[in-house]
Amino acid sequence: MEVTRGLFPKLLIGTFVVAVLSFVVRGFSQLAVGQETAQLVSAPLFLLAFALAILAFFFSLLAKLGVIGTDF
Repeated sequence: MEVTRGLFPKLLIGTFVVAVLSFVVRGFSQLAVGQETAQLVSAPLFLLAFALAILAFFFSLLAKLGVIGTDF
């Protein structure tokens, strides 16, 4: 598997955007439906952001170890 130059920035920007989106969704949901429901609504977005961060970490670790090739 080859890792291209654009993969890491896409993962990091995607992680940031989804994390911010989860906080925005939680904030606006608290206004409409209450705190507990807002947590339930925003939790999948936060978990997605966490998974993207873990994926970026593992890709960078595998690239550093030389397991996957980099196209830089």
